[in-house]
Amino acid sequence: MTALLERLSTALAARTSRRGFLARSAVVGSAVAVSPLGYVLKPQSAYAAVCGIDSTCSSGYTVFCATVNNGVNRCPPGSLVGGWWKSDGSGYCCGGPRYYIDCHSYCSCGCDGRSRFCGEGCRNCSCGCGPAGQCDQRKVCCNEFRYGQCNQDVRCTGPVWCRVVTCTPPYQIPTWGCTSTSATDQRTNNHSAPGLTDCTAIARKHTELGGPGGPLGEQRTPEWPTADRAGVYQHFDGGSIYFSGTTGAHAVQGAIRDRWAQLGWENAFGFPTTDEWRTPDGVGRFTHFQWGSIYWTPDTGANAVQGLIRDAWAQLGWETGVLGYPLISETRTPNGRGAYNHFQRGSIYWSPATSAHHVRGAIRDRWAGSGWEAGPLGFPTTDEAPVAGGAFSVFENGSIYWSPATGARIVTEPIRLAWLNAGGPEGNLGFPSGEARPDGNDRVRQDFQRGSARLTVSTGRVDLLR
Repeated sequence: MTALLERLSTALAARTSRRGFLARSAVVGSAVAVSPLGYVLKPQSAYAAVCGIDSTCSSGYTVFCATVNNGVNRCPPGSLVGGWWKSDGSGYCCGGPRYYIDCHSYCSCGCDGRSRFCGEGCRNCSCGCGPAGQCDQRKVCCNEFRYGQCNQDVRCTGPVWCRVVTCTPPYQIPTWGCTSTSATDQRTNNHSAPGLTDCTAIARKHTELGGPGGPLGEQRTPEWPTADRAGVYQHFDGGSIYFSGTTGAHAVQGAIRDRWAQLGWENAFGFPTTDEWRTPDGVGRFTHFQWGSIYWTPDTGANAVQGLIRDAWAQLGWETGVLGYPLISETRTPNGRGAYNHFQRGSIYWSPATSAHHVRGAIRDRWAGSGWEAGPLGFPTTDEAPVAGGAFSVFENGSIYWSPATGARIVTEPIRLAWLNAGGPEGNLGFPSGEARPDGNDRVRQDFQRGSARLTVSTGRVDLLR
């Protein structure tokens, strides 16, 4: 058995480069003691025979940060990136290179000049092992070892506190201050920990967006299931990635993410169906969700548009159409009958009885002056439409007509019906130049460009006068 141990230790030393001969010999000895035939005859490492791959404290390797940092795969506060190495063909990175980053403790009182590592009393962590009861019990804050490609201006550090893994080359992450000088250790290829997940949709999306060096930055949380268990999500320094089997994985960032959070995240607005994209006019940004969209510009902020109001806005050309960007998120009307969105150049109002229609310009101003949907006209029942060089919108209880010469005027029944039967703005009377007003005890009069309409209230009779 002793001869076998010596031969196996020598073979293992020839294949690896990161740890001392004594640590390797000890683990090989454990493997042979626990499973001598299994270790010799089966294609596995000594560490696999003991507990997964190199996962014991005696293996000589450093614990993953996800294990000691509340499941978050990033350097803990009080540490700095000291160096990195890679392992090719890793399952964690979907078969691509996996990069390991050593997070070293800062030194509070410096080194003595003979060592690059400070003493126990100067460190932010204490030497020990990973938490009991799980497989990643590797060393914590013990290994005085440094590759040294990162933060080279910091000469004195503590030992390696823990290690981070990423699928993004460390030298592409500006905040880590790493050079591209590479080291490789294939023995770490299959190292894992409970806090690490292999090749997930969220991890792939994060890497696609630049990983820790992209707009999302580093992890703030592990991957967690959503409240309804329909998907999973992960928060990062610069945003979040949400995934469901229906929508895939998409990133939500900045003010759009803040607005989505205010709306109730995926519970009220559904999962994102796109990443955050720049609008065609280059002015703003947007993200589409299952049940709506959120649009943002520096001038308007981030506002949500959903349902039939969103459909009506889309038919008008989205933000490049006649209405422009939303100024508010969809809001219920004060009377509770419907909802609306205000846009840069108009509004869209919706109710179950009238559906969604836009109102803009002088017609919208006149309708607002009459009390919006709570006034005598009610909700719009048509979009604004052109007529005879002007425009009009129809409401539940009347219409507003506009022309450059007359401005926007309200016309209600029964004068409106008699006027339309006579040709409306294209008939003999033209556009209304005023609105209905009392004309004696039993009469109402409304003036038009080329005449007037007189209503006898008691009979409902309308006479058109030129």
